[in-house]
Amino acid sequence: MSVSVENQSNVEASVRPVPRLDEGAEFKILRCDVAQWEGDWDPAKYDAGIASEILQSHVEDAVEAEKLGFDGVMTTEHHFDGWTLIPSPNVYLSAVAARTSRIRLGQTVQVLPFHSPWRLAEEVGMLDALSGGRAEIGVGKGNFSIEKSRLGLDDASTAARFGEGLKLLTAAMSDSDITHDGEYYQITQPSTVYPRPYPGLRPWVAALSPKSIAAAGAGGHNLMSFMGWGSHEILSTYVEAGEKNGHELSGANFMTNVSIIVAPTEAEAKETQSKAKESAWETMMRRGLPKDEAERFLPRFSGAVVGTPQQVVEQLSHDVGIAGARRLNVIMRLRSIPRQASEQTMRMFAAEVMPELRKL
Repeated sequence: MSVSVENQSNVEASVRPVPRLDEGAEFKILRCDVAQWEGDWDPAKYDAGIASEILQSHVEDAVEAEKLGFDGVMTTEHHFDGWTLIPSPNVYLSAVAARTSRIRLGQTVQVLPFHSPWRLAEEVGMLDALSGGRAEIGVGKGNFSIEKSRLGLDDASTAARFGEGLKLLTAAMSDSDITHDGEYYQITQPSTVYPRPYPGLRPWVAALSPKSIAAAGAGGHNLMSFMGWGSHEILSTYVEAGEKNGHELSGANFMTNVSIIVAPTEAEAKETQSKAKESAWETMMRRGLPKDEAERFLPRFSGAVVGTPQQVVEQLSHDVGIAGARRLNVIMRLRSIPRQASEQTMRMFAAEVMPELRKL
């Protein structure tokens, strides 16, 4: 496998209007949009009108997030059923871009082995151009085994496709006249992505195992992980691997993800969490996830941090402090949680939690 670059562009890029997420030492906070299907799970009862209403309401949530001071909106990618309604994150983010002017726009994650890396480089270039330089790119191997298996991928082929794809994606976003001769992807003639994103866009790489975390650091990529899946060792492993390979990395390059529920009382928050757990478990079983896998992911989709604003401040401050992450990606709207409850979470979080977290 090789990536070669014949020429570099000498055109001086214009200044981006909004700093990227990995720029600056200040604490940054993002909203993660999952956009889960809220209708009947029987495929025969699918209603396009419901899908339209859900997606439009999430775009409205993103517009509100910008007004409330969030630094960005991230979204997921899933396939084959109603787990989410965003199989193509960049289509959704383009709709958000048209309604916003400041927030960063990215993915947690694009499942890189499912796609042509070249095509993803083109899409992120388009999103960056359409949004005025506000695009981010998050990539990973995919978290649900049932999605990978339906595409005929096992762990070994997924990992191999991801490694090769990340190298090609990174080169395609920044270089010109590229050729690539790999096991899975070939670019036989010198080729250039148009439009390319503003220079210096660094992927956010989802990683959980020490090996994957170290690989992200060694490659000089940003790191994305889940709160509660590790400790301060995540950041130290990542930074040390970066240093050994000539990359200066810090907590500003580390984003941690968590689902939260905020309410005026602890009892109300826990009642909402109980309903979310029941719904998340039901739908993961409906998807056919192995029980051990569903148990591992349940907190992410049912409120891992819940309580009053003060309780959420205390827990997040503790957890973020241990992890060392300076970027926090928050899931607030989940299947079967009334939209009114998720709106309450977002507004209380913005008014009473976010100002305290920014002091970290």
